[in-house]
Amino acid sequence: MSYSWGASRGSAHVSGLALDRAVAGPRPVDGPAVAPEPDGPVLEQQRVAAELAPMVEVWQRLLAQHVPDRAGRCRTCTKGGTGLPTTPWPCVIHGIADMARRSYDAERSRVAS
Repeated sequence: MSYSWGASRGSAHVSGLALDRAVAGPRPVDGPAVAPEPDGPVLEQQRVAAELAPMVEVWQRLLAQHVPDRAGRCRTCTKGGTGLPTTPWPCVIHGIADMARRSYDAERSRVAS
C-alpha cells in the first residue's frame, strides 16, 4: 500500500475490509460494493484539474514527467525511498494533468467561438 496520494490502484485488504480505490470507502471483503459518495475521489480530482487548468506550464510539466516506462509503470511515481516505479500508467497525477489540459482546451475553444 502506498502512502502517496493516489499512487496505487486496485484493492488493499486491511483487517477484513477491502479498500477499493474505485469505490469511496471500505466495504466487506465478500460484500457488495458501496456506491461512490457524491463528493468522492473523482469529483476531488476534477476540482484539482479545474484549479490546475489555467496553470499551463504546470500541467504541461506534469504530463511530460508522468510518462510510462517499458513495463507500463509511471516513471515519476515511485515506491517511497526506493526510486523504483511502482504505479501503473496512467497514474492519478497524469490523469489530473490531462483533465486540466482538456479543460483548458475546452475553455479556449468556447472563448474563440
